Amino acid sequence: MTNKYASRKFIDLIQRATSKWANWDPPRKIAVGDYGTIINETGEFDWEGNIYSADFQEQLKLSKYKFNIDFADSALLPNEHEGGDDHFIVKSWSATTKEVNTSTDVAAPGVVNVTLKFDFQFDGNKPAAVLIMHKPRYSSLPHDECIIRLLKSMPGVLKGKYIVTEVISCAAYMMHLSDRKAEKFSVTLKADGPVTPTINAGGAASFAWSSESAYGLPVKDATRPQHILPLYRLKQPRPKFWEWPFGHRGDEKAYDAIDRWEDVDPTWNPLDDEGEEHELYDAEMHGDFGVSIMAILMTMTMTTEL
Repeated sequence: MTNKYASRKFIDLIQRATSKWANWDPPRKIAVGDYGTIINETGEFDWEGNIYSADFQEQLKLSKYKFNIDFADSALLPNEHEGGDDHFIVKSWSATTKEVNTSTDVAAPGVVNVTLKFDFQFDGNKPAAVLIMHKPRYSSLPHDECIIRLLKSMPGVLKGKYIVTEVISCAAYMMHLSDRKAEKFSVTLKADGPVTPTINAGGAASFAWSSESAYGLPVKDATRPQHILPLYRLKQPRPKFWEWPFGHRGDEKAYDAIDRWEDVDPTWNPLDDEGEEHELYDAEMHGDFGVSIMAILMTMTMTTEL
């Protein structure tokens, strides 16, 4: 597979397996409340703004709905919490986890060395994608009526846009895109740090990846605990969301409105093994498929008459 479509193919495989979007450049910041669209050629998020930004708040003051919101209220800020497991593995359907080994030893008083080994098997019938996140941390939009009212007050800015409702960051990540060759893929993460790490995996913690891969694109990894964000969720409000008034009997409850939005699906036609859009689907969209069927039917009719 060429590098030209590698990002889109990787993102496509992860999204179809999890309904979440992979950030091809995890050190690049994507935050809860971001809004924008998807770049069709690469699959990457095209950032346009953030609902928590000062610029958006200024636009909000000029809205015809005259809605004010106090972002100093902690209840309106993104909800954040750590994952229950030390690692989060995401893989496409053609990849399987063979085993996960963990070993821990005390290097010094108050300091531990942790070694995690992940073994994967790719079946070789089609490309496969794997994403490993160590010490995942979750952040999401709060289920608060004020957030819903804020979004509804800005249709001129947000209507037709995708909104980042959740992000998953981590202390260290590894991603790999295989080609169509059968392959066993091993990855090892060594982490040295305090027995009780800080929330962000701490400045005292250190990480190192090592991997063995004979095929596919080079492994991408990083160990910068200050901010690595490999995965995020994109949602789009349903058309009726923009209808006013809000809060009348029969409307959706504010606390579940965001949860009931639709996950954003890939904006491209189904991809082939090289990451290019399948030509058959383009032909159908432009009516060529229907023309071919009509030609076949006409031929059959003429043959019958003869």
